Amino acid sequence: MRLKRLEWFQGILASVLFWSLVTSSLVTLCGCEALQKKFVRKRKTPLARPTPIIHFQDYTRAITPLDRYRKHYVMFDYWNAELLETLGDRDFSLKRLRKDSAEALQELRVLQGLLQEDLAAEVDPLIEERASLDRQIHERLLMPSDAGAIRQRLEVQSRQIHRVLSWREVEDRLKIITDATSD
Repeated sequence: MRLKRLEWFQGILASVLFWSLVTSSLVTLCGCEALQKKFVRKRKTPLARPTPIIHFQDYTRAITPLDRYRKHYVMFDYWNAELLETLGDRDFSLKRLRKDSAEALQELRVLQGLLQEDLAAEVDPLIEERASLDRQIHERLLMPSDAGAIRQRLEVQSRQIHRVLSWREVEDRLKIITDATSD
């Protein structure tokens, strides 16, 4: 008789233990967000919004012509490198190729506008060649075989531009621009 009670008690104990483990694991996995929400105290007053700290900087110093030229030269160099990288990809995006080409040409024209007239006239053939390449990129659907030839022409032209239009080479031949806001 005692043995039967002991077995019965062990069976009930085992089933209670089993169901408590199942319940606790379900609660752990699913969570009791509603239960947690019920016992979390709500604030009586909302938190104050943080006040931004405003620190004004003085930009009254006019940008020098050399600084302006350097800025546009770096931008041209960036767009030109992006164009060459895009042409080097096997499956390039035509939209990206056109954007890179247009931006590089625009920055090159800005650089020409910052130069004195005699040097700007010397740079004119380079810009015309770049404009013809830009037209070729914009007007035609480029095949990967065409991209290789255009990339080669762009690399040659890039070396010429870096040789002629480097800011170290032209720093004495820049226009003096009095308006500090024009870029």
